[in-house]
Amino acid sequence: MKINAQTKLFAVIGNPIKHSKSPLIHNAALQEKNIDGVYVAFEIKNVENAIIAMKELEIVGYSVTIPHKLEVMKYLDVIDDKAKRIGAVNTVHNKDRKLYGYNTDCFGAINALKRKITIKGKNVYLLGNGGVARAIVTGLLDEGAKVKLFCREEDNPKKFAKEFGIKYDLFDKVNDKFDILVNATPLGMHPNVDVTPVDKSIFSNGKEKVVFDVVYNPIETKMLKEAKESGCQTIAGIEMFLEQAYSQFEIWNGVDAPREIMRKILFEEMSK
Repeated sequence: MKINAQTKLFAVIGNPIKHSKSPLIHNAALQEKNIDGVYVAFEIKNVENAIIAMKELEIVGYSVTIPHKLEVMKYLDVIDDKAKRIGAVNTVHNKDRKLYGYNTDCFGAINALKRKITIKGKNVYLLGNGGVARAIVTGLLDEGAKVKLFCREEDNPKKFAKEFGIKYDLFDKVNDKFDILVNATPLGMHPNVDVTPVDKSIFSNGKEKVVFDVVYNPIETKMLKEAKESGCQTIAGIEMFLEQAYSQFEIWNGVDAPREIMRKILFEEMSK
């Protein structure tokens, strides 16, 4: 593809950003769909300046990652209702010189889960109360799940639980009385691959349980390995990452994402 004056520009903004796999999969998708566009990564410290530049340079879409998902909301023209309830935006679409904000993390997590299990009525243990957890709990409650939060006392679980109308407890109280367990913490992420947020004893009666880890590097965390050994169905974070990226691509371009290509190239990169 030759870049010219008509080439559409897409980007991911965050800090740090050099580790991002988003340019890899989005550029492959643009090429597969014969869309004259390029997707780049910007390490951004000042979000307001980035948004001004987005309008001035007519950048079509931004992926927004840590630590800007809350800050970016101040500078958007329209925010999707679900993103408002979550309190975070990870996708911005520049359309007719208005900036629209969405949260595809929620869609990504729920879609990954629904491929394995019916969510309605299930007992879900959610580990962690950060930005990703906000997206996931919103989706779970919308699907009719019964959610209980587990996190550290210093993370102020009471405030989060009250906001979403759910019960809470501390990490050391996690037991095996769940249908679905979701790790929304960074515990187990590379390079700390020998860390797990829970003891493997909670995965008893594994055939009845689904265990989902939002961490996608490594593809299979220690927690997922232990859950699988106990017979649980498992969902890797890479599935959520892909699902949210598919949704972003479709918002920006108005066509179906080339899922097989995006999936193939990401798994090839992650397996190196």
